[in-house]
Amino acid sequence: MTIAQLKIPTEIEALGESVVFVVNVSGGKDSTALWLAMREANIPHRCVFADTGWEACETYEHLDMLRGKLGPIDVVGRPGGMLALAREKAGFPQRRGRWCTEKLKIDPLREYFDRLVAEGLDPVSVVGLRAEESDARAALPIVEDSEKWGGWVWRAILGWPVEEVIAIHHRHGVPIHPLYKLGHDRVGCYPCIMETKEGIRIIADHAPDRIDLIRDEERDQSMDRARRNAGGEGNFKHLDSTFFSAKSVGVSKIDDVVAWSRTTHGGRQLPMVLEPPDGGCFRWGFCEAPGSETDE
Repeated sequence: MTIAQLKIPTEIEALGESVVFVVNVSGGKDSTALWLAMREANIPHRCVFADTGWEACETYEHLDMLRGKLGPIDVVGRPGGMLALAREKAGFPQRRGRWCTEKLKIDPLREYFDRLVAEGLDPVSVVGLRAEESDARAALPIVEDSEKWGGWVWRAILGWPVEEVIAIHHRHGVPIHPLYKLGHDRVGCYPCIMETKEGIRIIADHAPDRIDLIRDEERDQSMDRARRNAGGEGNFKHLDSTFFSAKSVGVSKIDDVVAWSRTTHGGRQLPMVLEPPDGGCFRWGFCEAPGSETDE
């Protein structure tokens, strides 16, 4: 199945020659599919990546590969990224205080768009959200004039099924992000504070240095909280800084969370044999990157 070629919405066409389409690229399958679709439709555009400073090393390598195949990617971000801001706050973002998206992505991107406006352009943010991903995304309009972004947003592949996302990678010989082949369902912060149980286990096995870093940060931030409280600089109710808020399973410290991620039956026992991942390309039945034979 092939989706019809992208067509610029009439609301955006009406803006005239000052329009500049900005594709938000993350390295993930959906934003890459969007980029490829824009190229197929011969719609002039530029690309931008919001670097949180907390991405997997594979993401930076994958973005370099995309640059080589498809073209330049502008990069925006907050100086120091996730770690600098977490140290400033003496704590990582939490489920009820998710400052990460706003501070590390939305704010730098908004500044990027504001600069384009200052140049006399009408930037249109083109994003690769798909309705299949969640009910909330399914309820979004394909195009809207967004106050948050200070201009138009075009969700150009909102109605695409995952099969078409994979198919367009095939058509252009572009491999999918290697994290999908490990079993991850998403690409972004590594890990995200909303990471799944399986995702935590994969990270612990694949990138133990990231677990080591989180452990060190939990220790240092906890010590900093105690210091700030003692010196009257802070008013932390909880002296223990933890990356995850896993109170539903009774653990929070990173080593306890990793141990829990390896269990079955609600965290009550260790399996005799670990089951293979069921996320990422395993879920889609596609575990070989297209063009892999020639991309070495």
